[in-house]
Amino acid sequence: MLIVFIIIISVIALVTFSVLVLRLINSNKNKIDTESGIQESTYIDIDGMKQYIQIRGESTENPVMIFIHGGPASPMGYVSAYYQRELESELTIINYDQRGCGRTYYANDCNANADIDLLVNDLNVIVEYVKERFGKKNVIIAGHSWGTVIGSIYVQKYPENVNCYIGISQITNLYKNKLNVARTALEKDEIKGTEDEQKLTELIKRMSRVNDYNDMSLDDLSQLVTATSKYIACEGEMSGLSQMITGITSPDMNFDDMKWFMLQMNTEKFFAQNKGIMEYAFFGFDINLISKTYNVPVYYLAGKGDYAVCQEDAQAYYENIEAPDKAFYWIENAGHSMFMDNPKLYCDTVKNILSKTEKSA
Repeated sequence: MLIVFIIIISVIALVTFSVLVLRLINSNKNKIDTESGIQESTYIDIDGMKQYIQIRGESTENPVMIFIHGGPASPMGYVSAYYQRELESELTIINYDQRGCGRTYYANDCNANADIDLLVNDLNVIVEYVKERFGKKNVIIAGHSWGTVIGSIYVQKYPENVNCYIGISQITNLYKNKLNVARTALEKDEIKGTEDEQKLTELIKRMSRVNDYNDMSLDDLSQLVTATSKYIACEGEMSGLSQMITGITSPDMNFDDMKWFMLQMNTEKFFAQNKGIMEYAFFGFDINLISKTYNVPVYYLAGKGDYAVCQEDAQAYYENIEAPDKAFYWIENAGHSMFMDNPKLYCDTVKNILSKTEKSA
């Protein structure tokens, strides 16, 4: 028993040491030390609530991009350097933890309820803060998944504040998006004649009858996504283990980030704690009900292996958009979070977008 105990302690010590070394290496690699650069984590007050924001960039003279994380309630700031480092020479990038989640959640009373109006208002306060602090006329709004819901509403409401909009894994109607990507999986040759074909057919039939969040089965939803992923997912998708390793070896991840990450693992508790925005995300938002006319350039990025949100739905909506400029980019060998799966191609695509827009933001 003593030998087993020593081995266990030794393994724990070795893993801990390795993580600390990798965090130090990543800290040096991702450090911004240019004269006009910025690398800051701070909180700003929004109506008495402390809102966490992270700011990174090699020159504050560059245009500002605000990245709205997905989820709902899945902040990405603690791994942002992993997927945006190549952009930081051309942009000052803001990541923030939305109301009711992540560091913002733990910095307040832990009971801050979120709804779409509050989240859009929070974003506007951050935009105004950034404009004043860095002397900008407008900013680039980039939303991922759930963040595209907030972003789409925001750019319609405050176009004067927006240089352009980048929708990453754009949601049009989340519940229908999930059913439609499952239907796409059913069309694959590989699923024909398998148990998954029968299972997925029954799940789609059952879930198609649901019109209310309270009637939605989390178990059905989980099974639908799992079955769909077998036939839509691509080889380039970052595994859950790799995401975890990327997180714990990031110098930007702190204890609050770890606690929130662990909470997300408990799906039932996580959905219950974030019921308000989950309900709106699944059954409250339909992009077809807002104007298809945008007063700012609109660019969509879609992962070819996205099994979480049907990107053909986004492309169909995109075709009817009227905007000063627009483009739809399919990201090869990447899934729902293509910036994690293929950060190089993601950054190259955003750079391409930057070349199309004015850099006076």
